[in-house]
Parts: sequence; C-alpha cells; structure tokens
Amino acid sequence: MKRLLLPTGFVLAAWCGAQELWRLRVELEQVSRTPRADPAEVAALESELDEVGAQLADAKRRIERDRAKVELAQRVLALEAKLSDADCRLDAQGSLLSNWETQWDVLEPSINSRLDELRVGLEERWRSLDEITSTTARLASEDRARLERLDRQLAAEADRSRMWDELVGPVVQLAGDSTVGSGVLLESRRIGDGERWRTHMLTAWHVVRDIYGSPDRTDEPVPVKIYLPGGSLRHETAKLVAHDVELDVALLVLDCTTVVPCGARLATRERLASAKIFDGVYAVGCPLGNDPIPTRGEVAAIDHVVEGTHYWMVSAPTYIGNSGGGIFDVDSHELLAIFSKIYTHGSLRSTIVPHMGLATPLLSVYDWLEREGLANAPATNDSARVESAVTTASAQH
Repeated sequence: MKRLLLPTGFVLAAWCGAQELWRLRVELEQVSRTPRADPAEVAALESELDEVGAQLADAKRRIERDRAKVELAQRVLALEAKLSDADCRLDAQGSLLSNWETQWDVLEPSINSRLDELRVGLEERWRSLDEITSTTARLASEDRARLERLDRQLAAEADRSRMWDELVGPVVQLAGDSTVGSGVLLESRRIGDGERWRTHMLTAWHVVRDIYGSPDRTDEPVPVKIYLPGGSLRHETAKLVAHDVELDVALLVLDCTTVVPCGARLATRERLASAKIFDGVYAVGCPLGNDPIPTRGEVAAIDHVVEGTHYWMVSAPTYIGNSGGGIFDVDSHELLAIFSKIYTHGSLRSTIVPHMGLATPLLSVYDWLEREGLANAPATNDSARVESAVTTASAQH
C-alpha cells in the first residue's frame, strides 16, 4: 500500500510569510529612527502590512486544514495496520479449521461407531432402569396397600377394643334360680384416700325382684357376673340400694372394694334432652343368659307411654334377658337409658317383637334419685349428680 505524502506547501508559505514580516519590521525600525517620515510612505507601509496580515491568516487556515488531513491520514494508517493484523489472524484460524476438518474426516467413523455403542448401551440401561422402576413402584404399591390394610386392621382392632370397653364391658349378668337379666356398671369410685373402691350398678327392678322371688328377701346378695377384657369372668355380689316399681329401675352397689375395669359413662341432661327420633343407639344385654350382645338400631320414639310411665322405644333388636341392660349412644357410647321391657304380640301364644323395646331414659332416673333424696349435685354435670347420689346411698347402707 502506498504511503501518503505529507504536503509541504503550507510550510514554504509560512516560511515566506515570516521572512516578509521580518523585512517589514526592519523597515519599520528604520523608519522609526528617521526623524521625519513621509505620510505617503507610511500609508504604503500600512497597506503592505495589512496585505501581509491577510496572507498570514490565510496561511494559518491552510495549516489547520493540512493538520486535519495529516491526522486523518494517520488514522487511516492505524486502521490499515489493524486490518492487516486481523487478516493474519483470520488466515491462522482458517488454517486451524482446515486441520480440524481433516482430523474430523479421519476420526468421524470411529466416533460415530462409539456413539452408536454408547446409544445402544444407554437404551439398554434405560430399559433396565424402567423395569426396576416399574418393579419398585409395584412393590411399593403392594407394600402401601398392605400397610393401609394393616393400619385399618389396627384401627379397627383399637376401635373394637374401645367399643368393648365402653359398651360391652359395663354390662353384667344377673341370674337367679329361674331368671336371668342384665345390669350396667357405673365407673368405680375411690373411697377416701385409701385403696378401697365402690362400684354401683343400674338395672331394671323386675330383674332384681324376680331374683329375690319374695319381697322379704331384698337384703340378700344378688349374684353378678362381670365380663373382663380377656374373656375371663369375675363373680361378685351386690346389695340393693334403692328401687322404683313404676319406673322399673333399681340401684345396687357391689360388695367388693376393688376397682372394676369397665364402667359406663353417663349422659348429661343436655344430651338426653336433645335426643330425637332416628338417633343411633346400641342395645347391650345378656339375652337368654348369653354373654353381653350388642345390637344396633335407632330411637323410634322419645315419649312412649305404657300404663302411665314414659319410655323410649328403640329399634335395636332385643330379647328376653336384655332387661336391665344399657342403651348407649352410637357415637359417644354414653349410657342413655336402662332397658325395661319388650313388646309381645298375641294372647294365647305371645310372640316377642324384638325391634320394639322400651327403655327408661336416664332423665327419669336422675329425677327419681333427686326425689329419693339421694342426689345433691350441681345442675351442670349430671354424671357428678348420679355419682353423688350413689355415694350418699352407699353411706346410708
């Protein structure tokens, strides 16, 4: 590439202008030393001076233009140098690319073959992993199902155990020489601060009456068969505390002073007052002298009157021997009523109607205890009311 020639005209012009200016200064000094000057000569010198000044200004302008051209030329030279360097590097990169393409052409077959092998191996591993995952998922699902079944079984066992303790355990069998009935144990209460306990029981009066067989035998002990959680039995006796013929209800106290494992929880007045038809209930008793049998049904009537006495009617199947047993809430398992009697059909050969049982509600029992002067308790807790009643009754006997 040709180098640009720097202009030299402006240098020569500047030099000439400087020489002319120097000459004029010399002449001016000579004139100044002359005592007298001709005005015409002075005017001529001033004219020449103005002309020289104009030439000098023009020379300055050309110098500035030439300087700009020089700077532009220098920039162009610098850009040409960078462009040349870029061309060199581009040539080097092109050479490397060409070498890489040559090597790729040589290595491509082996690389493709290795990639195919890796692809096949990877697909096999994926299939194996998929099989392992499917097997693991199936086993996990089976284990989960087994655990869920086990949880349900454990929950069912726990629920059944709780239901037994709260529904079946409190029910006992009362038996005489020719009669059998049921009773419901209340929770054992500690006597004072010692290790002696007192346990009371509610039952139907006619069950106790039939066991005695005679009104003058009411001081005799009543045999009680208590069913324990493991299937074993506990035989105790009980004494009569109080009874009501019309209500067909009786209160007894066990002769033993040790704690009884299961006792019924009593419903409050508020719960009993809110009872209504279709409420779910369990009827638990010892029909025909069997172990306690729970049956499920509903409240069929809240105020069923027979011979002036008010009963609940329940649809839970019951039979002879359920008398004195309990009617429990299906959810809370609280004691709601004491089973009293069952409907029969026909006069010559009567037929029992098992889904039409009559029970004395605990509201009537609470009122009876108050009338007898056996209860002295707050109105907010009817369980405490009855507990206080039986404690007072026991103290009187």
